[in-house]
Order: sequence, then structure tokens, then C-alpha cells
Amino acid sequence: MKIRAFGLCAALSLASFATFADYSSAQKDLQNKNFDAAFSEFKKLAEQGHPQAMFELAKMYEQGLGATADIYNAFSWYMLALDYGNDDAKERYRDIRSAVPSRKDGKDRYKALAYQFGFDKHQRTLAPVEDKSGHDARYISVKQKVNPEYNDAGGIQSAWATVSFDVNQQGHVINERVIASFPKGVIDDAALAAITQWQYNVPNDYSGEPQAVFDLTHTFELQSSQSNYRREYKSQLAEYSQKLKALADQGNNYAEARYAMMLEANLVEGSEEHYLDWYYRAAINGNYDAQLWLVRCFEYGTACKADKKKAYNWLEVASHSGNERAQYQLANKLLDYETVHYDLDKAAKILKQATHQQYLPAMIAYAKLLAFADKESIRNYEEAVKYAELARAEAPDNPVLLSVLGVAYSELGRMQQGEKYLRQAYDEAKRRNWPTQNYLELMEGRASMMANGTSLIY
Repeated sequence: MKIRAFGLCAALSLASFATFADYSSAQKDLQNKNFDAAFSEFKKLAEQGHPQAMFELAKMYEQGLGATADIYNAFSWYMLALDYGNDDAKERYRDIRSAVPSRKDGKDRYKALAYQFGFDKHQRTLAPVEDKSGHDARYISVKQKVNPEYNDAGGIQSAWATVSFDVNQQGHVINERVIASFPKGVIDDAALAAITQWQYNVPNDYSGEPQAVFDLTHTFELQSSQSNYRREYKSQLAEYSQKLKALADQGNNYAEARYAMMLEANLVEGSEEHYLDWYYRAAINGNYDAQLWLVRCFEYGTACKADKKKAYNWLEVASHSGNERAQYQLANKLLDYETVHYDLDKAAKILKQATHQQYLPAMIAYAKLLAFADKESIRNYEEAVKYAELARAEAPDNPVLLSVLGVAYSELGRMQQGEKYLRQAYDEAKRRNWPTQNYLELMEGRASMMANGTSLIY
């Protein structure tokens, strides 16, 4: 029997996955003389700390491509690229500094730019520091694992699949998705079916309350029972990882992030590279998965030195780039009234943005905020009903959505309909083994789910 073709070309067709312009796409725009797009892309990457993008941006300022020619901006960005260790900037800087009309004005412009995007600022606010001492003691741990049921695939196939997921306060897996697999699709369904049955011991925050954890990953790996197929798979996997790394070296952020993930899962044989370095490269190159991986890394110190401020900074970077998962997580931070980040108005604005991208967790959270916010300028029962009903198209029995409808309809004078939804919310929460106290109090008209600290991820 001939082994199934692995489809390396299909597996490495990464363009459809790029949600944010990266260095490789900016280079293509530059080559195609789409200067406005290239300038915008290089500028955003440069401001995130991408050294080669800084160099290219400086060249565009120098040549007046995509922007008005500006020798001072060119000089400043060359100097920043040099600070970040970019070798290409060394020679160019020597040439351009003699062309700057005023050395003092040039240095003043550089200092102003360095204050915002300089190397020292980047190191303080975004750059990871490797830490092998172990993770935060409050970090999540697995309580129950369920192995995938591979059916007949294991007889002839070897494969792996990496699943990303969140864990709510009860330790249940939610929002699961396959982010990469090889060969594509062989064990994807089995991996998803298994991970949804896992249960976790969740960490507590500093007040002792259970804490949700976002963007966890786990790689499932299947080995064929037949040695000849295992050898063929090993050869194909090596070829795949080599081609993936080649794309990563060209500045494709999807390839950078997936190569990091393979390193983390020990799927790249013989490599001594550290996955933290590649996640960081992907993050400054605009990859959302890598940026959120760094958020978790900084939050719990899983591979880098824990730093809550850097975790929050990366969450803002990903959120400002338009990533709905980051926006949802950032809103969670902003709704925590025990932190310095608490900001109801900002949370409402960000949740609305993520809701308009049809991200279900954000839709649920936004509907809840509209119904339960203490702030009258945010609370809007008509809008709460609208967004709750939209979200119920995907999650008809979600207790939070049912409670939103119950409270909103009651406040709008439709008491009988409101009471019906509140009863359904309580019954469904009980069926799911969720804490029911909030739902019971809502039925009795005594509670506000936002005021008592109930998290969005329920």
C-alpha cells in the first residue's frame, strides 16, 4: 500500500493565513512599486521593533518612496536600525550622516524617535528575557486528559496537530481550534474532540478567585504502527520544516510562528534553536498568535521572565492591530476593577470592535456589558437584546446570553418573557456545572453580574 501524499505545497500555502501584513508582504509591495502600502507596512513593523523594517523605512524616507523625502527621518531610522543591531544600516548611516544639513537637528530628531521606538524603550516594554527557572506557581495544570480516538488512521499514518484553546474559570476547554497540522486534516477532528474533554486546575488571582487562561496550545502526535511509514513521515516532516524555515527566513510571519510552534513541540529534529526567539521574531513581524503567546509567556513566566507590564503591552499591540481575540482579552483586563487598567468606557469600545468581527466570546461579553454595566452611559437594554440574539445564533443555550435577555426584557417591561429567560439561564448554568449563585440572585432580582466580578469568559 502506498503512503498517502503529504501535500507539502498545500501545507506551505501560507498567504491565506496572514491576517496582518508582514515583512515579506511589505517587500513584495516594494518590489511591485506599491510604495504607499509598503511604506505603511514597514512603518508599523518598525514601530513594533523590527530591525530590517526600520532599515527599509529609512531607505524609503531617503528616496521619497511612499512619503515625502525627509533626510532627517531617514537618518533617524537608520540610527534606530543600527541600535537594534541591523548590519545593513552601518554602511548606509556612514553615508547619510554627511548629507544631514544640521547634525544637531538630526540627533534631536533621532532622540525624539528613540524615546518612542528606541532599543532601550523596546527592551523595557516588549522584549522577552529567556528564563528556564520554571513557571509561576499559580499557572494552570491539567486535571484530566483524554486521548484522541484516531480510528484507522494510526495503521498507516503518522501525523501531528496543534490545537489552541482557552480555559474558563471552571477548568473547561472552550474556543478550541486547530492552528496547524501535518499532514493537514489527518487527525484534526480527533484532536479537537479530545481537547474539549480535557479539564484543568485553573490558577487563582491574588484575591483567590479562579482565573481564566487564554491561548493555550497542545500538540497531539500520532505515530504509524508500521516502520516504513514512520520513516517516510520522518523524511517528509524534515522537508516540511526546512521549507517552513526558509519562508520564515524570508520574513513570513505565519511561517515564523509555526516554526516556533514546531520547535516548542520538539517536531524539528536536530535543531538547537529556542522557540522563544522565533515567537519573538514572529510577534514583532505582526503575527497575532505569536503576540498572544508572548502575552501568556509574560503573564506566567512559562519560557521568559514574567512581566505583567510587558504582557499588557503586547495585548495592546495585538488589539490595536485589530485582532479580535486580543481585543477580547484586553477587555477582560479593563473590566477588572481591582487593577490599574480598569476602564469601562474603553472596554465597551474594544468589545464592540471585536463583536463587529463576529467573535463569539466578544459578542457574549458585549451583550453582558450592555445589560449589566453600572455606568448608565454604557447600559443599553435594547442594544443588549440585539447583540444577545445575534450571539445566540451560534450559542442558543449560553446561560450568560439567556440572563442578558432575561434582565433586558424585564427592564423593558416584558416581565413574563424576562422571567422565562432567567429561569432558562439558571437551569442551563446548573446543567453545565457552572456556579449558579449569580443566576439564582438574578431570578430574585438581587444581583448585577458585572458588579460582583463575574468574568466575561463564563
